[in-house]
Amino acid sequence: MVPVWTSLPQAEVEIDLGVGADCHEGRLPIRWFRVNPDQIILALDVDSAQEAISWASRLRSRVGTFKVGLQLYLSSGSEVMQGLHKLGVPVFLDLKFHDIPNTVAHAVAVTARWKPRFLTVHASGGKAMMEAAVASAPPETRILGVTVLTSLDERAILEVGWSGGVGGTVRGLSQLAKNSGLSGVVCSPHEAKSERSKWGAAAEIVTPGVRPAGATGDDQARSKTPEEAIREGASRIVVGRPVLKASSPEAVLDKILSSS
Repeated sequence: MVPVWTSLPQAEVEIDLGVGADCHEGRLPIRWFRVNPDQIILALDVDSAQEAISWASRLRSRVGTFKVGLQLYLSSGSEVMQGLHKLGVPVFLDLKFHDIPNTVAHAVAVTARWKPRFLTVHASGGKAMMEAAVASAPPETRILGVTVLTSLDERAILEVGWSGGVGGTVRGLSQLAKNSGLSGVVCSPHEAKSERSKWGAAAEIVTPGVRPAGATGDDQARSKTPEEAIREGASRIVVGRPVLKASSPEAVLDKILSSS
């Protein structure tokens, strides 16, 4: 049985131990999860279009989608988007729009020429804002709601006035995003299991805050390994610095792809 929220080669298999085995009618369910390239989103957190396009060209066989965030978009937005579009790689445009509905609607419409695979808005912007984003997006683009940033822990959540804590805030914002017609959410790997249960098999559950085993957590307060995130229900994982700053980025990605 293959869970439908992810692509092959992730799989769930049963090994038949034969008659007399002390388990479910002689069958021992063994779940095997493996990350595949289309489940990897590489964060191009660099300063120039030339560097970003070089990374995408170099790693495209190991990465399914390339993330353009505020740093890169503000430094060379049109140039990098045009270059990635020409290269033919899917783009996760992570601009986290958060403004009045009319402004967000027009902002989404402006990005439509690039036909990004994913585009983010802050779920805390409200239902009307998220509905405006969905209405303005091209058919090729899936709007995702950012719930709680993975850099925020319980103390930080209370400091900004969200009394429900991390869990309660994620649940509330996620439900609002679902009710607004979004295609899924961005959340930490720690919430992936509950979000998968809420959204169902077809939704996008994208998890940043992913760090390969042995990597430092940087400024991520709620991180897990890639295989843990996929096992919990993430459809895609976001990884950046552990790859871009590695002496051998290909080796880091190969390790992620071979882990299970």
